[in-house]
Amino acid sequence: MIKQKSHAVAGLSVLVLISGLSLGMSDVQADKVGENGAGRAAAGLSSTWVEPQLGDLYHPMHVFVRFRAGATPEAIAAVKVRAGVEGVLYTYDIVPGLSLLKVPSGQEERALAILNADPSVMYAERDSYVRALAQETPYGINSVRAPQTWPTSRGDGAIVAVLDTGFAIGHPDLPTPIMMQSFISGQTVQDVNTHGTHCSGTVLGLDNDIGVIGVAPEAQLMIGKVLGDSGSGSDGSVGAGVNWATINGAHVISLSLGGGGFTQAMQDLYYAANEADVLVVAAAGNSNNSNLFYPAAYDTVFGVSAVDSNNNKASFSNYGVYIDIAAPGVNTLSTVPVAAFSFGGNSYSASIMTGSGSGTASGNAVFCGLGGDLSDFPPEVAGNIAVIRRGGGFTFQSKAVNAIDSGAVGVVIVNNTGGDLAGTLNMGLSVPVFGVTQVDGEALIAAGNVLVSMSPSGGYSYGYKSGTSMACPHVAGVAALLIGEFGADNVVAAQVRAAMVATALDLGDPERDDIFGAGLIQADAAMLYLAELVDTRGCPADFDRNGGVDGADVQAFFLAWEGGDHEADVNYDGGIDGRDVDSFFDVWQRGGC
Repeated sequence: MIKQKSHAVAGLSVLVLISGLSLGMSDVQADKVGENGAGRAAAGLSSTWVEPQLGDLYHPMHVFVRFRAGATPEAIAAVKVRAGVEGVLYTYDIVPGLSLLKVPSGQEERALAILNADPSVMYAERDSYVRALAQETPYGINSVRAPQTWPTSRGDGAIVAVLDTGFAIGHPDLPTPIMMQSFISGQTVQDVNTHGTHCSGTVLGLDNDIGVIGVAPEAQLMIGKVLGDSGSGSDGSVGAGVNWATINGAHVISLSLGGGGFTQAMQDLYYAANEADVLVVAAAGNSNNSNLFYPAAYDTVFGVSAVDSNNNKASFSNYGVYIDIAAPGVNTLSTVPVAAFSFGGNSYSASIMTGSGSGTASGNAVFCGLGGDLSDFPPEVAGNIAVIRRGGGFTFQSKAVNAIDSGAVGVVIVNNTGGDLAGTLNMGLSVPVFGVTQVDGEALIAAGNVLVSMSPSGGYSYGYKSGTSMACPHVAGVAALLIGEFGADNVVAAQVRAAMVATALDLGDPERDDIFGAGLIQADAAMLYLAELVDTRGCPADFDRNGGVDGADVQAFFLAWEGGDHEADVNYDGGIDGRDVDSFFDVWQRGGC
């Protein structure tokens, strides 16, 4: 599809044809988006969030649909009725015509067939589940050389949107977000999972003499809860967060999540965010394979793999053609909320396992051995708290599921070595599941039939996590440092991305490779690169470099653009296309830099 963009230039009329998306679609939005750009549920719609079980790929009641330009309201209404659509959950303003619809459970394939057969529909697709990407239990701003940039830039002026499991409101080592919104129906933005708070601390933990400091400690934070308390969400909720962050002025979006596969809807959303000059950074995935992993594998998303403290590939990190850059992701220390856990009238530390239920629980402690088989659980565990030792070759998930199947209302897993016990359950569970230290856990076992109290909202602390989820916010933080330093000089997101790639520390095969991408991100080198770039190239609207902005600059730009001259790559994305024209005129029409 072709869109036309006209620029009137001091007596010179220029008509530019740019490949892209049609803009004339406001008449097809069935549900208005609020003033802050966040989609809202249609009136009368019941809560639609359904926690995925192991192996679930798609939400059972959600479908994406994008209507064509010129589709009439009557045609749209008619096909919705035929497809059994119950309402519009979100509209995505940055992609004209795109919405997330609710259909009856079990009827999504029928709805898709009817929608895709209708001439008013561009496409209709399933809404994939996505999940937080943390492993078990961190370190790294020195590796990315952030402190070397702090004398001149700490990210002030840059806005980073962390779209994740929410935020530990009131954590003393994190700034107050400038905006917060939950896109998970029925759940507040409060983070009881820990994942989103951990990622936020890596980006911009405060420099306040306690806890940790983030890569860009003076950047501004936006929080979108796009993953539920269990750590799961869907493309629909993530897309709503991307739409909201883009509309509300985010410079960087950090996505430590992934799953599902390619969809045209999400590609359109990330393309639109990129066109709005937003840098979207995403984790590469933790499966140690080269399969394309989304959203990191979308062309306009900056895909991040993980390395350890010795700059070796993290054992879990994905690799492949979509890897753009590498960052620390093993044993990363950052901010977390902590659980409230007590027994025998005394309080103890505990870690909320990723996938834990968000409710509270109390009951008598019942020891259940290693919990690897239903026979390990005595009848009295029903309605009480299952206490299980770690180990035996059984996963945290299988132990917890066996406990729930036996009627337990809460699960405590006792470490079998020193230190705290955090963990990932790889599914959303209905009851709280906590990990405790070996010392405290053995004391609980020895206490016998003692009253236990569990709550996921107990306070604030710090914890270690590993995963490409932890690598992603390092890159988002470096981008914030660069945007904070050079934003006033009109350094656009594509130039920031190019600087990070051009100056990365090469770790693998010469130049780019599929394990580390361009290499380990280096904040100070990228800063110097952009400083030289600004000094050398100056203002992109003053194309003839004569100190003024006038019609001669337009003529000079189009001569270079039509000739394929690299100077016409004003957005630094490595190509010369219609987006360079947009970037040039966006600055030119403002009278320069």
